[in-house]
Amino acid sequence: MDSLRQDLRYALRTLTRTPGFTLAAGLTLALVIGANAVLFSAIHAMLLRPLPFPSPDSLVRIWCVQESVTHASVSPPELLGWREHSKGFSQLAGFGRINLNRTGTDEPERVRAGRITPNFFSVLGVHPAQGRDFREEDAPPGGDTSAVLVSHGYWQRALGGAPDVVGQALLLNGRSHTVVGVLPESFSFPEFSEDTDLWVPEWQDPQRHGNHYHSVLGRLAPGTSLEAARADLERAAQAIGHPEPGQAPHSVRVTGWQDHLTANTRDVLWMLWAAVGFVLLIACANVANLMLVRTLSRQRDGAIRAALGASRGRRLQQSLVESVLLSLLGGVLGVLLMLWGQELVRTLLPASVLRGAPLELNGTVLGFSVLLSVGTGLLFGMAPALHASGMNVLPLLRQSGNAVGARAGHPLRSALVMVQLALALVLMVGTGLIVRSLQNVQAVDPGFDATGVVAARLTLSPDAYQEDMRKRAFFDGVAERLRARPGVEAVGFVNDAPLGGSSSAGDFELEGSATSPGERYYTDFRVASPGYLSAMRIGVRQGRDFGTQDTEKSAPVIIVNETFVRKFLGGGEALGRRVRLGWDDAQPFREIVGVVEDVRHETLTQPAQPETYMPYAQYPLRAMTMLVRTQGSPASALAALREEVKAMDAEQPLYDLRPFTERVEEILLRPKAATRLLAAFAVLAVLLASVGVYGVLAYSVGQRTRELGIRMALGAHPRQVLGLVLGQGLRLTAAGVGVGLIAAFGCTRLMAATLYGVSPFDPDIFLGVALALSVISLLACWLPALRASRVPPSVSLRAE
Repeated sequence: MDSLRQDLRYALRTLTRTPGFTLAAGLTLALVIGANAVLFSAIHAMLLRPLPFPSPDSLVRIWCVQESVTHASVSPPELLGWREHSKGFSQLAGFGRINLNRTGTDEPERVRAGRITPNFFSVLGVHPAQGRDFREEDAPPGGDTSAVLVSHGYWQRALGGAPDVVGQALLLNGRSHTVVGVLPESFSFPEFSEDTDLWVPEWQDPQRHGNHYHSVLGRLAPGTSLEAARADLERAAQAIGHPEPGQAPHSVRVTGWQDHLTANTRDVLWMLWAAVGFVLLIACANVANLMLVRTLSRQRDGAIRAALGASRGRRLQQSLVESVLLSLLGGVLGVLLMLWGQELVRTLLPASVLRGAPLELNGTVLGFSVLLSVGTGLLFGMAPALHASGMNVLPLLRQSGNAVGARAGHPLRSALVMVQLALALVLMVGTGLIVRSLQNVQAVDPGFDATGVVAARLTLSPDAYQEDMRKRAFFDGVAERLRARPGVEAVGFVNDAPLGGSSSAGDFELEGSATSPGERYYTDFRVASPGYLSAMRIGVRQGRDFGTQDTEKSAPVIIVNETFVRKFLGGGEALGRRVRLGWDDAQPFREIVGVVEDVRHETLTQPAQPETYMPYAQYPLRAMTMLVRTQGSPASALAALREEVKAMDAEQPLYDLRPFTERVEEILLRPKAATRLLAAFAVLAVLLASVGVYGVLAYSVGQRTRELGIRMALGAHPRQVLGLVLGQGLRLTAAGVGVGLIAAFGCTRLMAATLYGVSPFDPDIFLGVALALSVISLLACWLPALRASRVPPSVSLRAE
């Protein structure tokens, strides 16, 4: 310990005597350690930290697998059957999202609610902070529940934090509900993208076979593995069978809940951390080069210490203590930078994950930062330390102080620069692929034009709008009022708007089409009003749009998209063919009256699916998205929407009011943020590698000052000296770029799943990056070479 304290004091004195070196190396390390700490905090929050529920490893997500849908929702009879026949789960619960209208207050309010089976919170292991949990009797047959649980946030925000809230009545969708409990402040359900205000229980109707609307969460039975539970649930599905004769039973899919929640972000986070790791290695090589220069300039001091009896281990310790201390100083600055960098990474994580696992500077992250700082110091300090401790003492003692550095060149410096160039090239290639992928996504034609469109969602109260006639009258009335507004080009409404995160799908029957036994056709379906296609500028390829002639009394009609025609009609004539959607046996055959262009409803990267549109007049719903195309400002159009809805019925609240372009921007927000971060890391890597090349050549020129002076005194032209130094840099660059290209071919194949429209081995990107890095590296070589060619021979010959 005494020797360690001595080495610490010596290292501090040494670092304070060279503030330029200490500042440059410290800031470099601060950037890379801070970036690694930021990414680790995100990965810890999302991937490593268990979900905040008891025994989180036993929580799983379950889907029904249909013929063309691998992650389908579950029908109530299936959930009831799984409960009855499966032994691999201690409990199974269903959940979903609904919107409720709360009235009886000064202003109607839309509240976000969860629709759940009564045992839902029991599966999660969550107990109300006040009141009680749901009971089976809270969900009576018929679905006429009157019980409600409220979140802590809603209790504080909307109910004033009243201590007697349990037993209070809330008017929801025109019906009175009684608050039976308040959930804990710490509870947040990570499956939902928004905070949930209320939770209501739902009865499971054993006859609703065609209605697949439940998401299912299960808890494994004690001692049951995921594979065993999956096999057990498959047997249960076989025992239940299919509700329709001759149809094969639905299969099941079971995944760990945390794996499901992190699936869309896991690859991006690991990719970014790998990029930051590359930058860390480049920085380590850069600082190692700086440390090696210091070691070479001080090697005679080390020889004197060895001659006075210092062992090799003691000298090695002294050198490593200095590098670790320098790295810890960089780590302290890095933690400060981390607090700023976390704000950037928050844009990459879903809001649901941030609610359940917020980024924070906790003990685990601090411990990681300390370990990373120590490890980084050992990594970049080991090579100089080994070199310093392994030098031959006697030749060094015979040399003069100035001559030591002159003849102490070390090939390790060149090797470290080649490593920097290779790593920088791999990172640049990866960044180039991601940038090209993002450009391809942004260039995708979604099938609609969001510019100039504003949107708002509305869910009519079921008690006030039970009759189809009232639903039609409300939406048609709002649309007519809006069309009369100046600057409004088109008005329409649809149940599932593009990029809205919701979709409906089911099977159908195509009249006159022979199908094999057990074969079924599946399509997405939407309900739209006349004017919807015009409002979104979705092109009609054949036939017509819906119009005033399509009423509840007219012949049933339907519109299909181009993918539907290609897949099910062989690209042939569609108009006049008839389709019956199969989720309801009472559904009539509908005549195809139009074919529209494909729309990317789910994401911009997912190809359009077969899709059908029904006219709202013939299939009225309560929940719709209203869309207005306007020539004026979005703010005025949104204000007009509010006014006209209030004029029709002041008890119906609008929600999610915003320009439609924001939906597209939200889809691109995370890939744009990831691309910017990756590009920033690549720029930093190139700068560090360029500094490394410059440093090696500048040091080499300084070491060879006498040699270059003799060459010029003997008649060498400055151009020859310039070429000599540039040749050295060119060899370094060629070796580093060559190794980097080989490494890039191996690394980019791991990125294939995150790319869109670009090959992981795109030759243009590989060659372009190699050329760009070579040019940057040669520019870094130019300054030392130019300086060497301009030194007068008389000055060079006096270098000794």
